[in-house]
Amino acid sequence: MTLQSPFEISSRLMAALRVGDAYLSLGYGKATDDGRMEYEVWLDLPDRVFRIHGLRSGVRRCGIQEGFESLLCFLGAAAESLQYERRTGRTGENTSLFAMDVVEWASTQSEAISALICEIEGRELISE
Repeated sequence: MTLQSPFEISSRLMAALRVGDAYLSLGYGKATDDGRMEYEVWLDLPDRVFRIHGLRSGVRRCGIQEGFESLLCFLGAAAESLQYERRTGRTGENTSLFAMDVVEWASTQSEAISALICEIEGRELISE
């Protein structure tokens, strides 16, 4: 696997993105019965570690970069949903996509997450 910036290899020896003082690491997990790939995802914060479950590829078994694009979009949607809840007092529809601690973190990093989405979408930065 060849990585280009902003991707790097994490201490987990997985493709990773640095987001603030945290690392998002993503690798292939197992194939599902419906022909998708389930990714192995970790969020390493300075004081906590989260394993994120349930991120799957599209039906065409997307690669690692597409997995990161999906993960970042879902994190951004969860952060936006939490910010909506705080602003309006109404329940956001995407706040439950991740554990609340992960959503809280994503909310504090929403600008960095948006910038990473813009930086990696549409560019081939990982060749497998």
